[in-house]
Amino acid sequence: MNFGLGSLATFGFLGVGFWVVITVGVGLCLVYVVGPARGKRAAERWISLCLAVLAIGGIGTLTWAVLSGQWQRFMLTFGFGPLGEMLMLATLFLGTLWFMALRYTQDLKDD
Repeated sequence: MNFGLGSLATFGFLGVGFWVVITVGVGLCLVYVVGPARGKRAAERWISLCLAVLAIGGIGTLTWAVLSGQWQRFMLTFGFGPLGEMLMLATLFLGTLWFMALRYTQDLKDD
């Protein structure tokens, strides 16, 4: 069912934010490749890089949304409810992958 959310696709910042979250999620999964190939320190740096991409991508997306007027239009149209749900899902998704990546690197042997 649609529930009137079909026009979400007209907000470009949501699509960009989605790709930032998916890219960081895939990056965090790749720690399982980086760890055995390069060692513990490289895996820890990889996780830090993924978190930096998330921070830069998130700040950039939010800045673009505010400066382009999409943020105000979105809030007037939908309010915070749908955005809150998207943020919660992204937090749960990335938080789980981040936790798993950290636990994995703790078990790696030092270089």
